[in-house]
Amino acid sequence: MMIAPDPAELNPAEGTTSLLASLPLVIHERLGYWARHLRPRLLGWPARWVQSRSADDLESALAGAACPIVVLDLGRRPRVGLEELDRAVEVAPGAMILVLDPESGEGVATLARELGATHVISGVAPPPAVAGLLARWLPLALRRTGRDGWSSSLRPEPEPEPWNWLAPYLGERPGASPIPRP
Repeated sequence: MMIAPDPAELNPAEGTTSLLASLPLVIHERLGYWARHLRPRLLGWPARWVQSRSADDLESALAGAACPIVVLDLGRRPRVGLEELDRAVEVAPGAMILVLDPESGEGVATLARELGATHVISGVAPPPAVAGLLARWLPLALRRTGRDGWSSSLRPEPEPEPWNWLAPYLGERPGASPIPRP
């Protein structure tokens, strides 16, 4: 079941958001379970889906975003996950972070909240419930991004150099001098 956005909450006339806004929704997990279950349920929302598997991926996904939403699955490695949570809060202090602790480790939820998690779900988390929570967070994050008035755009991919385009056509011929490249 897809949870569609409420058009009243996305009304640009109220000065909060527009359907063209793109909010980073970062799914940080090892196996791809949550991305498979959440994307179809939240398809209608103006979110830019980013999957990350490492701390560096997470940091680059959050860099420059005003109010990203993060789903951080601790899995069976709560210590590493909590370190990544701390790093995420450092990079994006305005992030709304949902921590999923399937192992229900003792003290993990408390420590995650102290580190900056917005909400922690311990134990079994059904995908519809997680999608419902994110559907409530998305309009809030869009309003916060509009209110704060900034969010850097993604850096464009570097364009290939012209000689790289021509290289297949100007291949080395016997007796030909190599093409000088800057």
